[in-house]
Amino acid sequence: MSHTLSACPKCHSLNKVSAEEAQKKAPTCGKCGADLDMHGLVSSVNTDDFKRIIAKSDRPVVVDFWASWCGPCRMYGPEFEKASLRNTNTVFLKVNTETEQLLSQQLGIRGIPCTVVFNGGKETKRQAGAMLGNQLDQFLKS
Repeated sequence: MSHTLSACPKCHSLNKVSAEEAQKKAPTCGKCGADLDMHGLVSSVNTDDFKRIIAKSDRPVVVDFWASWCGPCRMYGPEFEKASLRNTNTVFLKVNTETEQLLSQQLGIRGIPCTVVFNGGKETKRQAGAMLGNQLDQFLKS
């Protein structure tokens, strides 16, 4: 069964979320019952939750670094969400570079949107700029 990981915005516990269930209804935290901040199979995370998911994931983690004022980021967001539904063997996260500035600096994020892939807790590739769905799929396969 395919799944993704999401951190609860209320109690910050990590949740293993079934991809099938997440697509049928709004997922909730298994610990406190709060709604998980997910769009498609994409979870919005802060720095601490990002680090925990990267460290614990048994599958690739794809992260979209973005900002609300960025036009290309807003256009890329729906493409990223659609890709999460097509690639259920991967964990998809969004990190807001406005609220998580230190993490963005530590990772050397210089342009947004920026898509970064992590495997086994280590960065394996990155692409700056918005991608269309087919470009994102190719990026994930390469």
